[in-house]
Amino acid sequence: MTRTDTPSAAVSHRSGHVPRHAHRPTEVAGEQRRRLPEIDGLRGVAIALIVVYHVWLHRVSGGVDVFLFLSGLLITGTLLRSAARPGRPWLLTYYARIARRIVPPALFVLLGVVVAAILFLPATRWRDTLTEVVASALYLVNWHLAGNAVDYLASQQAASPVQHYWSLAIQGQFYLLWPALIGVAVALAARRPERLQPIMAALLGAVFVGSLAYSIHRTATDQVFTYFDTGARLWEFALGGLVWLLLPRLRLPTALASPLSWVGLVGLLSCGLVFREGNEFPGWAALWPTLSAALLVASAGAGGRFGADRLLRTRTLRWLGKHSFAWYLWHWPVLICYLAVTGYSSATIRGGVLVIGASLLLAIATTWLLEVRLPKSGIGQTSNRDGFALAVTSVALVLATAAGWHGYLTWQQNQAAAGPAQDYPGARYLAEGGNLADVPYRPDPISAPDDRADVYDLGCHQGLEESEVLSCEFGPDDADYTIAVVGGSHSAHWLPALQELAGPQSWQIVSMTKSACRFEPVAPAPDDRQQHSCHEWNLALLDTLAELRPDAVFTTATTGQGGREHTPPGYLPQWQAVTDLDIPVLAIRDVAWPQINVPDCVAQHGPENPTCGADRAEHDLAGPPEIARHGDLPDQVHILDLTDYLCEADFCPPVVGNVLVYHDDHHLSATYARTLAPYLGEQIVEATGWPPA
Repeated sequence: MTRTDTPSAAVSHRSGHVPRHAHRPTEVAGEQRRRLPEIDGLRGVAIALIVVYHVWLHRVSGGVDVFLFLSGLLITGTLLRSAARPGRPWLLTYYARIARRIVPPALFVLLGVVVAAILFLPATRWRDTLTEVVASALYLVNWHLAGNAVDYLASQQAASPVQHYWSLAIQGQFYLLWPALIGVAVALAARRPERLQPIMAALLGAVFVGSLAYSIHRTATDQVFTYFDTGARLWEFALGGLVWLLLPRLRLPTALASPLSWVGLVGLLSCGLVFREGNEFPGWAALWPTLSAALLVASAGAGGRFGADRLLRTRTLRWLGKHSFAWYLWHWPVLICYLAVTGYSSATIRGGVLVIGASLLLAIATTWLLEVRLPKSGIGQTSNRDGFALAVTSVALVLATAAGWHGYLTWQQNQAAAGPAQDYPGARYLAEGGNLADVPYRPDPISAPDDRADVYDLGCHQGLEESEVLSCEFGPDDADYTIAVVGGSHSAHWLPALQELAGPQSWQIVSMTKSACRFEPVAPAPDDRQQHSCHEWNLALLDTLAELRPDAVFTTATTGQGGREHTPPGYLPQWQAVTDLDIPVLAIRDVAWPQINVPDCVAQHGPENPTCGADRAEHDLAGPPEIARHGDLPDQVHILDLTDYLCEADFCPPVVGNVLVYHDDHHLSATYARTLAPYLGEQIVEATGWPPA
């Protein structure tokens, strides 16, 4: 999963009005206000950074933080002014405006994404795209992405064309929370209206401090989840609100405003260069772009001839700011479709220019259609009720389209699964040969990404950053032998084969696996949470094995990570620790890592395309594993090798016996793993001396 740095929906609020002159606090509703063109220019800078960084630099730019800050600034002002006017339905008017201005463009682009996904994306990505389109339409996609960010297999998938809607979802949740905050302030100041702004400042300050502290703590302990966490972003909105309250009282002399404006602009432009990895966001690092934006807003109109605020008033940046919301909505799906069609992992210079140009043209058309023509038509414009009806209709249209697409995909899957089992021999075809039926391969492209071991859905495969040993048991309770399956995802992908053997062989299979964590001692880097959790998990796992006393431990003997087979140096001492407990180790050779998403490749180019598979010699799979030939193995360590049931003499094809071998770029599909069960069972029986079924 690729993280996107995207602007919030605040880009569609183009009032740009902020207080510039000091008035008594009681005059919230009547403050003199003038338009700040710098707001549009700041939007233009932020969206340009976002697009350029996404297309060519592939890291966080800080642009999203600027938009969250601006949203807090403008919405706080809008709500305070509206709430201070007695007798007016300010809350309904506020939500009706959102319904008219924000929802239709966002959902219009979602419909475009559905069409583009069918036309340009491989079928393997349709179901995930459909799920995220629905989550985006309901403004919940940030939580969906947060869950996937801590799912190792899901995080390896290609980026979704609507992944950038996470910030829009946070924006939608902000729209629900902020009126409640304003309502509390208004209620507390009901008897003394002059206290409204001080009370509001206190509430915003509390949100700022609490959310920022939470963000810093959670970023340090669980950054991948926290990046999408609404609670870790609220302080950015609160900072914008605090700046709005401060501006009427702020009179910066030109001698101070001019250098501060340049500090703000340079700070904003340098954010993506200073924080090259983006792993510090959204903690303290997000103060860099938000405070830079605050300096630019504070110095707006006061920088004089040499202030950076003059640049923000230029026609080009203001024009970009005008189209920033629609451009943000379009640029990411256009980029994802470009990468899918070309097969590139990143855009070339020419391709990037094409992506930027095409998405900007779509943005211009969308802005004209929905923000110029639609209001003139009167649709959804005449009353608050009409605004809500427009939003509900837009959401319903997206959900209905998604439901129809889901029905079609389900029908396709049922058709693909209807063939007889004998038409899908899988590994048996390499072992015995014979004639193959001319049928579509299985699992079909739509089902392939989810064709994995049960432990992921059962909740007993540990995630990336937790260290508790989770386990599942498969097979009869009164089994004759117990096999503990330990290690990372490349141990887990053998579980479907072992589960097939459990009943007939009277084996109980106990899975104890963890994402991105092989069965070896790890010397963790001081600031690497995943390595620390893996180290702790391995220590706890040895204690668990000592208590469980299985009849054998099943794990990986080699890894193909990096393209060539090798045995990590930590494997041998870990195996020795197990055999010291008088427990045999069944260490299985790893599969080839084709270095490409196999289901995507096969869906786009067909199962005969050699780029979708792996050359045995290039992956050091032509002969026995080196550790079996030259390694000084501890007693009771047995090397298992099923390479000949995965590969032909010189090549490891992506589809064998009408069965897709991989469900991603290096994990076995559960369907193919099950066809390996007889051959895996033979090798285990031979290694252990246990009686065969």
